[in-house]
Amino acid sequence: MEPNDQTVRDVIHRSLPFIEEKGRSWIEQKDCVSCHRIDMMVWSLEAARRYGFDVSDSLTNWTDWAVASSLALNDEGVPTGRTNKEGVAHLLLAGRSLIPSPDVRSQLVALIQHEQRSDGTWKAGGQLPSQKRPASETDAVSTMWLALTLSGDRPPASDPVIEAALKAVAAGPVGISTEWHMLHILLACEHQRFEVRDEGVASLRAAQQSDGGWGWLIANPSDALGTGMALYALRAAGADRADPAALRARRFLIESQHNDGSWPVNGTKEKKRNNLEETATYWGTTWAVLGLLATLPDPSENSVSADGTTTAD
Repeated sequence: MEPNDQTVRDVIHRSLPFIEEKGRSWIEQKDCVSCHRIDMMVWSLEAARRYGFDVSDSLTNWTDWAVASSLALNDEGVPTGRTNKEGVAHLLLAGRSLIPSPDVRSQLVALIQHEQRSDGTWKAGGQLPSQKRPASETDAVSTMWLALTLSGDRPPASDPVIEAALKAVAAGPVGISTEWHMLHILLACEHQRFEVRDEGVASLRAAQQSDGGWGWLIANPSDALGTGMALYALRAAGADRADPAALRARRFLIESQHNDGSWPVNGTKEKKRNNLEETATYWGTTWAVLGLLATLPDPSENSVSADGTTTAD
């Protein structure tokens, strides 16, 4: 018997305190916006709130802190967000309700549009190039994150920027990470390239493992990071809620959650690839939530109480 929606809601509900506490402590102890931590906290919590879950009242303050920190100048007089473009992209993708000001959004868009290379790509920021996949793929993934964000939140003059990025990605090799496949699908959906979307979905389905999950690297054992991303992509591409691959994926996530609400994940860096790593666990937990939320009924079609219980209108 497949887990019902209430079981999914219970799993998500159990994860939210972990996401909030680990994100809050990161701000207080690390005071760092450039480690792809706070952006994923903001995105996952805002998504949960849209589905009727009760999240911390501090979400707005955390978002404001992340935005201000991204726009603040570093010691070299450069906005911090220029070296954390992927994180800025995630903040923008979290939704206009969190960053409603057109002026602020425009400033953030300017940060991620900066330094596009002549071949249409952007160089991955921070420590991302040290991940356990080819550096060229990490650059391609960063390029897709930025192109996806600009496609939905761009000034009119940026179309050549997006087109150059899309051409660069199309000319590159197929990625070995589930993240690459997810973004390939999301971009195809955004630009209504349905044949590309369908080919990407077929490839992603073929990579699903016998336990129902995906690894962040396709060839690796299943984890929450890869599975959450794959599930999110399948639903974005139009897979039905009752799609067998989606049901198997959410069962994997339900059964692999730990008691503290997290999903442990091995490190994404080459040097930590075989060990559970705290940051990868945090990313995996936020992506598990995003993927599971995508399997629930559209919140606009239901009345949802603060504890996540759904009642049809």
